[in-house]
Amino acid sequence: MKRILRKAAGLFVAAAMVTAMGVTALADTELPGSGVAGSKTATLETTLVIYKEITAYNPDGLDVQAPIISYSYSIAPGDADKQITDADDISVKTKAGLTGATITETVAWGNTDVLETASDGKANVKPIKIDFSGVTFTGAGVYRYVIEESVTTGYNKAESGITEGGISETRYLDVYVRDGDQSGEYIIYGYVLFENNNAHIDGTSDASAGTKPADAVKTQGFVDATSTDADLTADSYYTYNLTVGKTLENDNAHTDNKFIFNVKFTNTAIKQKVDLVSSVDGTATLTEIGAANINEGLTSEPTIANGGSVKYVGIPCGTTVEIYEVNNVETAAYKSSSSGADTDAAEKVINYDVASETASVSCDANDTGDAKEVMFTNTLELISPTGVAMAILPFVILLGFGIGFMVISTTKRREEQA
Repeated sequence: MKRILRKAAGLFVAAAMVTAMGVTALADTELPGSGVAGSKTATLETTLVIYKEITAYNPDGLDVQAPIISYSYSIAPGDADKQITDADDISVKTKAGLTGATITETVAWGNTDVLETASDGKANVKPIKIDFSGVTFTGAGVYRYVIEESVTTGYNKAESGITEGGISETRYLDVYVRDGDQSGEYIIYGYVLFENNNAHIDGTSDASAGTKPADAVKTQGFVDATSTDADLTADSYYTYNLTVGKTLENDNAHTDNKFIFNVKFTNTAIKQKVDLVSSVDGTATLTEIGAANINEGLTSEPTIANGGSVKYVGIPCGTTVEIYEVNNVETAAYKSSSSGADTDAAEKVINYDVASETASVSCDANDTGDAKEVMFTNTLELISPTGVAMAILPFVILLGFGIGFMVISTTKRREEQA
């Protein structure tokens, strides 16, 4: 039995080692934030992973539902004769990349994806895999490739709610190749990705002295720049939040009554469906909106009682929201007004089944936006004691008609006698 257990343990260890070796062999080369992978002695995998970023903004740093957008990528041979000078003053020119490299996957976000946000922006990244296994390199050197990005959702970025980044949809990739151990064998030992097609300098060489070619900005992919240039930004998604609340004054009898609200979201620029996150606090009810079109106006109809509120998270900037309430208390009239909106609802007396004036909030497109909190206040209006006047009003009307008839008759009689 011990012999059997020892053999089983040995087989288990061997299998684990083979598995580990297989995992190592199949591992992709991931391009780090510096945009540079490898070294003179490295042996890198033929599958390279770079990244696509959407930077998401929200004033409260709350998670938001992602917009609908997908990107596709192509790779082609780039320019020869771009000068490369490293920190050791070794200088060569690039070779044009060879055919056979592929990017077959798309990168996509949808309404079921969640974006993490921050008030100053937070990166949300997905991988792009580039496969060089189909390339037959013809010698040692540095091979340059061009990678192009395009949107494949049928809508442009703005129509999906995305703000165009400050860098182009083109990246430039250098693949470093050296001789292998066997004749005709070539090994990839480095990858460097750029945001521009300039010659570049590795290490700490000083390009400002004019003796070196201009430095190209290295990057991890279609992401925020690793340089200090604030204009080199990734594609972005700007959102804001809206809270609608209710206060009732001078009416203790209806503090639990849920007034009917109409909240309408309109953004004519966005053609894709938008999924807003919503929640309630206190005495309020709200039906989840779900993914829906916003370009023709998307309406939510919550009910909110005194002290309650509803909150909508992840409203795309550029969206205007209009809010009004309806009095559903048959036995009371209220003076309604709002506060906290960009344009507040003017004060108005609302009787039963009458709507208030409209408050509105908005956020400029391509902006970080502010959190909005709109409070509707209803103050009970006391009715005047007019019961007696109403009771005698019909008789007053009849008496008026009678007096008028008598005047007309007297005047006519006098005319006939004359």
